[in-house]
Amino acid sequence: MNVRRFVISLCVILCLGMAHGIPFAAAQDPVSTADPALSPMPPSMRLTGMRSVYQQLNRCSTAALTIQMSYFGFTDSYDNVIRAVNPHIEDVATRLDEMAAFAATHGLNAVIRYGGDIDMLKRLVAGGFPVLVENVYYDGVTGDAFLDFTGHNRVIMGYDDALGVLYSYDSLLGNGDDGQGRAIPYEDYDSRWKPFNRDYMVLYRPEQEAALQAIMGDHWDLTYNLEQSLLISQRELDENRADSYTLFNMGESLAHLGRYEEAAAAFDQARNIGLPRRMFWYQYGAFEAYYGVGRFDDVLTLARAVIADTPGVEEVYYYAALAYEAQGDLLRAEANLEVAMMRNQFYGTAAAALTRVRAAMGG
Repeated sequence: MNVRRFVISLCVILCLGMAHGIPFAAAQDPVSTADPALSPMPPSMRLTGMRSVYQQLNRCSTAALTIQMSYFGFTDSYDNVIRAVNPHIEDVATRLDEMAAFAATHGLNAVIRYGGDIDMLKRLVAGGFPVLVENVYYDGVTGDAFLDFTGHNRVIMGYDDALGVLYSYDSLLGNGDDGQGRAIPYEDYDSRWKPFNRDYMVLYRPEQEAALQAIMGDHWDLTYNLEQSLLISQRELDENRADSYTLFNMGESLAHLGRYEEAAAAFDQARNIGLPRRMFWYQYGAFEAYYGVGRFDDVLTLARAVIADTPGVEEVYYYAALAYEAQGDLLRAEANLEVAMMRNQFYGTAAAALTRVRAAMGG
């Protein structure tokens, strides 16, 4: 995944009107200033102009994407977004890059970043950009985070410093009593965000890129952003605040940076401490790392564990296929890629791998 930079800069004058046939609709003027570094943050902000969407089972990603895109005037149905992004009924997860690719077909660019914090969320919202985030949904009946751990996407669209809350549009839990955003206390937020390496996705029109880049500062650069995300995990280790999520996040950041040996070691430590059983439904850095260092049996072991738990994650079939291909078992590689494509016919990386494997088989 691509990722980039962060610093305190604030400058946004959003462009109104039409872009790629999508009318822009924001109900509140974003912050703007000639010198973003000198602009104070407003104490509160809520963005409006988004429509409510209540999700189908395991479809919070496409629901959140529909909500986020509606801020830019997207009017197509939630059902059509599902059909275009994760059409198979058993699919339990959708990657941020899949959502970004769909947004691109409607004239919107996207940035995906890691190591976010509340200040960054606030700056983006104050600048007129609702933010899609991956969180953990803990509010089940067991009260056990490892058993109750489920990925959940929501859109952050407001904040209030006096109350100490973020506001979200949430396809499962609703949009708050007044319909203007569900409040989430600042102090509660990081525990839900941390297991996903504090990732976030921002959509924008091409003509808004300079404004967004000013807000994100150094985090606009993907390498800088990943290195800063890695430093967050390292600080947690240095300050004895680390847990298995810290090590997992370290592995994810290192894998995105292509530092596979270090990433594999971090993932090993995280798995030895213990991770929720659904962790690998949603994140695939460990597959990348183990494959990158030639630990193909470990790739297959992880893939089999996920498939035994749920058959719907097309990504694990893809990584299993890569491992089989590397081991010279092209028949199994082909079979796994066919399953990946059956579960998501829009999975372009798997399609390219299937073409490559069949060519190697002489087919």
